[in-house]
Amino acid sequence: MANEFYVSNVVERYLRNTLTQEAEAQRRLDDTIRLRSRSTDVADQYKTTPQPGHGPGTYQPRARATNKDTVALFVPDTSFKAGDWQDFQRARDQAISWLRSHRYQVEDAQKLCWGPAFGLDPEPISYRDTDGVSWYNAAIEDEPTYQLARIHARA
Repeated sequence: MANEFYVSNVVERYLRNTLTQEAEAQRRLDDTIRLRSRSTDVADQYKTTPQPGHGPGTYQPRARATNKDTVALFVPDTSFKAGDWQDFQRARDQAISWLRSHRYQVEDAQKLCWGPAFGLDPEPISYRDTDGVSWYNAAIEDEPTYQLARIHARA
C-alpha cells in the first residue's frame, strides 16, 4: 500500500509539473499574441518625431516673411525631444530644408524675391501659442541661445 501511495504521489507531482509547464507555455503564447494584436499601441510608444510637411505624423513649420528675403521660421517643441540640443538641430535643419522647397507657404511672401537664398530673422527666439505649444526660432545656432529660448517659451 505504501508503494501505491508513493507511486501516486510521483505521478501526481509529474502531472502537476507538466500542467504547470504547459500553462506557463500557454501564458507566454497568449502574451505574444496579445502583443501582436496590440501592435498599433506598441508602435505608438516608439513614434518618431514628426517631420515637416502635410499629413499624418507631420507638422507645418511657421514661416513669415519679416523683411526683404528674411523669414522668421519656427518649429514646434513637439518636433524634437524637449531639452535635447542635437534633436533641435535636426528639427531646425529639416524645417529649413522644407522651407527651401515650400517657399509658397511663407506668410507675407510678397516680401521675398523668390531667389535661392533667404535669411532667417532671429527674433523672437521662441513663443508659446494659444494651445500651449512652444515654438522655437530656426535661427538659433548655439546651445546657450537654445536654452535661453526654452526659458522664454516657458515664461
